[in-house]
Parts: sequence; structure tokens; C-alpha cells
Amino acid sequence: MSIREIEPNDIAIIAKFETDISVISFGEDAVTDPQFHAKKLEKALRYEKKGMLVLEVDGNIAGWMWITPKENFVTKETYANFRSFYIEASFRGTAYVDELFEAGMTYCKGEGAMHIIGKVHVSNLPMRLLYKKYGFKPTHLTMELFANDSDD
Repeated sequence: MSIREIEPNDIAIIAKFETDISVISFGEDAVTDPQFHAKKLEKALRYEKKGMLVLEVDGNIAGWMWITPKENFVTKETYANFRSFYIEASFRGTAYVDELFEAGMTYCKGEGAMHIIGKVHVSNLPMRLLYKKYGFKPTHLTMELFANDSDD
């Protein structure tokens, strides 16, 4: 097992992970075109590589975490945004989940992040539980109503 920065030859696999994350997060509104995600990753690779972590198990990519350090424009305080976290199905529920998550937390500490933000879809219970395990607390809830959902 190793955790390393993303490399250009990882993009095709990670674009598939991003597609899966999109489906989990956005359902019918998900962007399911891997090329869309590949282009986004290629662009980010130039500027955010240090926060793009790949979990390898037996030479195969088994997980992915994307962290973006940010600066609060008012306080100038550094914080981190957990953009993506994904574990291959066969590795979910294993110690690899914690190893990757903890590597991300270590990265944030090294960047001087005073706090970390991780957004998760309300129905994604496994990710919500992982965040809770590491002391994250919910701070916002987005409420939505679509015109075709309301009573006529």
C-alpha cells in the first residue's frame, strides 16, 4: 500500500472515480462523461498536484482524495476544501479508508489549514459517518424544491 501524488497516467482511472462521485452526489443531474472529469483533472494537476492523493494497493489504484487549500479572503486564514474522496468498492470498510483519509488530514495540517470543509450529499451515509468519525460537524444544509415536486 502506498499513498502518493497523482500522476498524469492516473487520470483515466480517477476520471471514472469522479464520475462515480458525481452520480452519488447529484443523481440524475450527474455529469457522467469521463472526458469532462479528465479535462478538469488535467487542468487541476498543474496547480493542485500536492493535494491530489492516490491510494495504491498491490500496484493498482484503490482510492483517491482531492484536497484544495484555500485562503479566506477576509481573515486571510488558510483552510482546506475536501473536493473528492473515493475508495474502490472492494476496499470500502477496510483500514485503507482511514489511511487515505488520515493522509489527507496530515496534508491539511502541513498546509497550515485552520479548518477543513467537506461537502457530502445528505444520502451518502458512509461518507457522513467517516466525517463524523474524524470529528467533522454539519454546519449547513441545502434545501431544494423543484417545480415538478410541488403540489399544483
